[in-house]
Amino acid sequence: KLIMLLACATLSHSALALSKGNELMDVNEYNKDLQDAYNYYQANDYSNALPAIAKMAKRGEKQAQYILGTMYLNAQGTKQDLAKSYAWLTVANEQKSQHWKKPLKMLEDKLPADYLATAKAESEQYIAMYGAKAQKLKCRNTKTLGSKKPTHLCKKQELKPGFYFVADAS
Repeated sequence: KLIMLLACATLSHSALALSKGNELMDVNEYNKDLQDAYNYYQANDYSNALPAIAKMAKRGEKQAQYILGTMYLNAQGTKQDLAKSYAWLTVANEQKSQHWKKPLKMLEDKLPADYLATAKAESEQYIAMYGAKAQKLKCRNTKTLGSKKPTHLCKKQELKPGFYFVADAS
């Protein structure tokens, strides 16, 4: 009876997770999608890069979130949208990169206070949907070869061997 009860609880939990748009994705398929997105961006193919980078940003990829924020800032593949730029750059900065803070600081210094308040509210929503906690990323300080200062990195973790968690929050 206990085994049946545990099996039913596990199945109902899995069904609930899938019904909310949460799923496990094969690591190789995930990495291919990520590489394709970066390849489009590096080739300056912004019309294909924007949706591909956005998909990966929504899956919690910090570099994709940073790139997407800069794409909205620089009108690459889209019209300029400073609120979305601010929101994506804020989510990306959960990784605490000094380099990534520069465009965010520039926006904070240049945007009018009322517009900045709207952008900050949007960024809080983005963190709730696409941030490290929502996407089950593991963030930690990592030592980099040749540097005395640790780097704060957020990475996907395999929840099941060969599979990443992907929350469809869009």
